[in-house]
Formats: sequence, structure tokens, C-alpha cells
Amino acid sequence: MASESSERVYGDLVAGLLDARDDLATELFDSELEAAVEHGEISADAATRLRFWQRASLRAFHDHASSVLPTALAALDASRNDAKTSVTSLLDIIRDDVADDSHPVSAPAAPADDPDPDADGAPSPPSTIRLPRTISLEAPRSRLLVADLISVSRTEDH
Repeated sequence: MASESSERVYGDLVAGLLDARDDLATELFDSELEAAVEHGEISADAATRLRFWQRASLRAFHDHASSVLPTALAALDASRNDAKTSVTSLLDIIRDDVADDSHPVSAPAAPADDPDPDADGAPSPPSTIRLPRTISLEAPRSRLLVADLISVSRTEDH
């Protein structure tokens, strides 16, 4: 689950972005509504109700974005971190299990913004993993997972 601090940071970011938005459309809506009332095209009561619902719609959108986006952005961060951890553990497994007579393959380099310097400050060289020489492109063979399965043939209804 995404951390509460990430959600709080994203919440502040989203709220700030929503609050910084210029709303020329609402200003134009209000001007058109006032002109319609002045020309007798719409009653003052109708204009008040329309303005009320237009503002309610904007508030509902703001509230929705403020509640959904921070959680979604924090979940994306957590997913990226989980994927990185998973790949790292898989690389460790492959390094341990692969035979000596295989082909070396370089592990993915760390992102430029996430250097992993050694004690002397220099970035560490990419690690090398080895893959088996033979790689099959055939479809995997089916395997029986549960013994004593009963085969049932399907009949088509005509």
C-alpha cells in the first residue's frame, strides 16, 4: 500500500495545482448569465440556480481530483518500487542458479538520477549475469498438476 507521507505530499501538490488554475470559463459563464438576465432571456432565480449548480459541479470535480489523484500517484510510486525490488531479487536468483558455461549478460544499469556510488564515490560497474546457452522458442509443454483428473468432453448444442 502507498505510504501516508507520499499521499500527503501528492495531496498538497494536487491541491496546489487545482487552486492555481485560472477559471476564465466560469468568469465568461457569469458574464453570459448576467447578460441573459439583463435582456430578460432568463429569470434572476433561474440564473441563481444555474450558477449554484455550475459551482457545485466545479467543487465536486475538485474534491474528486483531490481525493483520487494523490492515492493513485502514491500507488504508482509503490508499484515502481515493488517492480524494482522484484527485478533485483530475480537478478540475484539468476546469478546464483546459472551454470558457469553460459553467456554473460549485463544487468540493467541504474537510472541516471539514482547513482549507486562505491565508497570512493565512483559509480559501480554493471553486474554480469549468465544465461544458459540453449534457449527454446517452443511452446512450454503442458504438465499434469493434479493426478486422477477425469476428462469431460464437451458436446455442442445444435
